[in-house]
Amino acid sequence: MIRGRTVVLRPVEDDDAGIVHRWQNDPDVWWSMDYERPFSTDDIRADIERSRLEGHPFVIEVDGRPVGKIGLNRFRTRDRICSLYLFVGEAEDRGKGYALDAVSTLLVHAFERFDLARVELWTLASNERAIDLYEACGFRREAVLPERSWKDGAWVDHVVMSVTPAHVREAAVSIDDNTSGAD
Repeated sequence: MIRGRTVVLRPVEDDDAGIVHRWQNDPDVWWSMDYERPFSTDDIRADIERSRLEGHPFVIEVDGRPVGKIGLNRFRTRDRICSLYLFVGEAEDRGKGYALDAVSTLLVHAFERFDLARVELWTLASNERAIDLYEACGFRREAVLPERSWKDGAWVDHVVMSVTPAHVREAAVSIDDNTSGAD
């Protein structure tokens, strides 16, 4: 388990398949994660197994209650780079800072444990909420890939982002400064 300020990241378990199935078939998650088709329970079970083999999947918990999923995958050992993915599956828990805490917590863990030089990701260019979140955690925009996904009858660009340990430290100071007077 990895503890953040408000979240706990715990490894995905086989028993999580039901809730992950519900989350990944939620229209908002479906849209923002750019999924192509609905998921069966067998799809989710296979994905859980594959994500364990290829990386480190975690369930995001708040007060012992699962609210989303986050993980690292696509490790490139020689380059010391991996990819990050995230979604908050429980609609009532979106916008409460749990994603910010989960990403920040996992990044610190990843850089310390795996001696990474960089963590990267891509998101839909139209997903401004995700881009703002990632930038708050220290990610920087590196590229826009035009017309990469067909969504709602139109092409949507992808934004490629990455973060280094130095960017995470800078973002942590900024997050601490912004939350220190909030109590």
